[in-house]
Amino acid sequence: MAQESPKNSAAEIPVTSNGEVDDSHEHSFNREEFGYNADTQKLLAKNGETLLGAINFFIASVNTLVNKTIEDTLLTVKQYESARIEYDAYRTDLEELNLGPRDANTLPKIEQSQHLFQAHKEKYDKMRNDVSIKLKFLEENKVKVLHNQLVLFHNAIAAYFAGNQKQLEQTLKQFHIKLKTPGVDAPSWLEEQ
Repeated sequence: MAQESPKNSAAEIPVTSNGEVDDSHEHSFNREEFGYNADTQKLLAKNGETLLGAINFFIASVNTLVNKTIEDTLLTVKQYESARIEYDAYRTDLEELNLGPRDANTLPKIEQSQHLFQAHKEKYDKMRNDVSIKLKFLEENKVKVLHNQLVLFHNAIAAYFAGNQKQLEQTLKQFHIKLKTPGVDAPSWLEEQ
């Protein structure tokens, strides 16, 4: 909900501005004043759409961090815990078999238990390493993504409310954000090829 609130509020800016533009053209009392007002409203609508593009990019990036990167790390941690439990179970079985008598019946069981223990130990070690790497990358990515996105958000909001159209467009270029042209559908994957 917190992510949608700024997006919804910003989405209302161009809609409101576009509606005012339409209203101002219907009245012909003072063409010069209304023309100036209409031009101002068009600029506000355009800048509002640009700001909305920046906010959408901000929200998408944070969503990717939260819903993909963090979830992937949590999944790896769960797999690691499962591998640790299996490893502990096979280690305990092997220890119990090693404490018992060694005869023709138990030697094949000990050998099989040793093989299973080793396989699960390797899986456990691999998962422990994977968790370590993913946590390190998550921390680096989290800091970098959040920092960049907050800079984008701040710069876009500041440029919009300062009425600095060039700075707002420059912010979008800096973060490689491309706005969708209204009424134009994205090309299909075949057209992009």
